[in-house]
Amino acid sequence: MEQNTISLENKGLEMALSTKPPSLFVLFWRELKHDAFAFISLFVLIFVIVAVYAGAFFLTSTRDVMSNNLINQNQSPQDSGSLLGTDSNGRYVAPLLFVAARNSLNISFAVTGISFIIGLVVGVTSGFYGGKIDNTIMRIVDTWTMIPALMFIIAMISIADQRTVGLFILFLTMFTWMARTRLVRAAALQNCNMDYINASKTLGTRNSVIIFREMLPNLVDIVVANFVLSLAASIGMETGLSLLGFGLGMEVPSLGTMLQAALQPVNLQFRWWTWAPALILVVIIMLCINFVGNALQRVADPKQRYQ
Repeated sequence: MEQNTISLENKGLEMALSTKPPSLFVLFWRELKHDAFAFISLFVLIFVIVAVYAGAFFLTSTRDVMSNNLINQNQSPQDSGSLLGTDSNGRYVAPLLFVAARNSLNISFAVTGISFIIGLVVGVTSGFYGGKIDNTIMRIVDTWTMIPALMFIIAMISIADQRTVGLFILFLTMFTWMARTRLVRAAALQNCNMDYINASKTLGTRNSVIIFREMLPNLVDIVVANFVLSLAASIGMETGLSLLGFGLGMEVPSLGTMLQAALQPVNLQFRWWTWAPALILVVIIMLCINFVGNALQRVADPKQRYQ
């Protein structure tokens, strides 16, 4: 009996050790089954992104979209024969919306991606090594955080000779990587005290191997969830700055520059087609990103997951 009991315990232990934890995709799919808003938002978001990039690529070129025709300016959809009419420069709003949305998405992906790469490297380094390295890095982060980001970005864009996409991405990235650094550092500090990290250090494993092979895979859930939510923040920042006239120039269409038409009372009251499509698209994208990001946050936190 004792031998049978021991063999059963050994088999149970082997099965427990051989059972792999569910992947991020599996956990995310479970969340989508219980959250109808997140499920619908994911497919709407994928459809919008694919439609925007496909439409901007196949329908027309940027030069055709930006060509002015003052004879056809401010024509309604009925008068112009186009789906969304024309704007104050005589440009057709429908193809302009595809190019503008593509530019806004490109800026959002670039700003979020670069800031997360910087935050991941700096945060993991600070949290893993700790001590003087951690204190030095965090004092730099604290000092940089104290700078009023919005005022600095507006000032730098105002004195810039040309408002290019690359320069705009650089200014936005300069003030978005600190929050990512704090997030990754906090997660790295928690993982540094776990047994698998201490065991690897005891066995003499190199720090680079511990960081990239053992620590980073355990931070994927938190990083992905925050990355998705940060996309909405980047789109909102680009749209807001461009709407106020401190973003991209009119020669580079974006959702923010299209919304500038709403600043004129006559457009706001009578020419809805010049600004309403861009506003609706911004609201749809940001709502979908928030619903999907909230589902990913529940995946990252076992206490919030649906059982």
